[in-house]
Amino acid sequence: MDSFHLPMIIVITHLINLFCLIILIRSGIQILYDHPKLYWTDHTSDENWWIRFGKKQQPKDKLWTARDEAESPPKRTLALPAAQDFLGAGRHWHFVAAIIWTITGAVYIGFMLITGEWSRLIPTSWEVFPEAINVMGQYLTLNIPPEGATYNALQQITYALIVFVLAPLQILTGLAMSPALIGRFPKYLVLFGGRRQVARSLHFLAMIGFSLFILVHITITMGLHFYSSVGLFVSGNADMDFAKALTLFLIIAILILAFNIWATLFTLRNPIKLRSTLIKFYTPVLRFLFGGLKSNQKYSKKDISPFFRVNGYPPKTDEYQELRKNHFEDYRLKVFGMVENPLELSLKDIKSIEKQTQVTLHNCIQGWSGVAEWSGAPTREILKLCKPTKGAKYAVFHCFDVYADGYPYYSSVRTSDLKDDQTMLAYEMNGEDLPLNYGDPIRVRVENKVGYKSAKWVKAIEFTDDYSKIGRGRGGYREDTLLFNWEGSI
Repeated sequence: MDSFHLPMIIVITHLINLFCLIILIRSGIQILYDHPKLYWTDHTSDENWWIRFGKKQQPKDKLWTARDEAESPPKRTLALPAAQDFLGAGRHWHFVAAIIWTITGAVYIGFMLITGEWSRLIPTSWEVFPEAINVMGQYLTLNIPPEGATYNALQQITYALIVFVLAPLQILTGLAMSPALIGRFPKYLVLFGGRRQVARSLHFLAMIGFSLFILVHITITMGLHFYSSVGLFVSGNADMDFAKALTLFLIIAILILAFNIWATLFTLRNPIKLRSTLIKFYTPVLRFLFGGLKSNQKYSKKDISPFFRVNGYPPKTDEYQELRKNHFEDYRLKVFGMVENPLELSLKDIKSIEKQTQVTLHNCIQGWSGVAEWSGAPTREILKLCKPTKGAKYAVFHCFDVYADGYPYYSSVRTSDLKDDQTMLAYEMNGEDLPLNYGDPIRVRVENKVGYKSAKWVKAIEFTDDYSKIGRGRGGYREDTLLFNWEGSI
């Protein structure tokens, strides 16, 4: 075999890429199992999935919420961390690995383009396809083709597809999971037939593609070209002393395995510390990319979903039940905190504000979606009435529903998010009074955020300069208990 050397930067990016892909695949499986169904339509029901992985069956005789559908990934899937109610942790790992992986990929491609190394990767003749078929035949008949200073035709096509097709597809479909991005730029979804769920399904299929590539690639390089591949893997030099190369290879393999074991155990034992550590890394990136995007959705009534999932059980407190008995005649939305004009608005007061109607896509953090028409009072008008003070950075929505742990539901957003043209206090859904299960009498709609930010059964709005003084200090009930990230834009 001709002497074959790879630049060290390719060796380093290759190792980082492998490390990130393992984390991405493992955490991706964890995320998937919080809603283990995939669809080709944004009208996600219990009948129109094209593939499902969970075992739970939705009962027909009682309320079944989206949280009830969440499942623990089977241990054999090697998910990170392979436990139920760890969606938040899975997302933290996923975002960190995705950012590192994307930066690494950009460095790799930039190097390839600048140095001309791309010519080894990108086919320049149609003859490569029949040659690739011939090479595949050699592998299948165990007539193993020799390695050389350039990739053979099958390697060239495979690597080009991975680097220039599958990797960009994974990034593009991942971005489609952001309600902030697709809310501000609805036409982005045209890439996926106008459907977020198509992007989600393709994201899953691309993950399968990467998983198969890793398995086949390792099998061929390590199983059929072990002596030369070990040297290339650790140093870029196929002629490196085998004993040294094997030692380095084993050290790297052990370190990757040890990190994944540690990551699993640390996530299970210290989820709060994990959250506080990882969000410091990726939250600034999410804020930079999505923090300033305003919703500009323009769905029509014909797009409304025939089935819209419920998440969260209606309040059972005496306070709420009494209000509901008299059709919320005594309901008062309290607006307080850092405002010049504290308010107590009746339902009639809220409905006297100029009514706004919009048809938008709801994006649940678990993965499901649904389109509905919402009508209500724009929150920008509430801001005009209460006049938050200069230091009021956050708006906290306090709700009537109280969970088994004794804590009421709440969520918070930036005060600036209430200026968004499509953020509202909704009191109608699909042309009718807001149904009980969807937030009667008032729910907030924050269309540039993931669904858990759009609190239901709202009883008060508090303006503050620091949400850490409320609840358990993380900015919302889901952030406090399931350890979601506060940004909520993807």
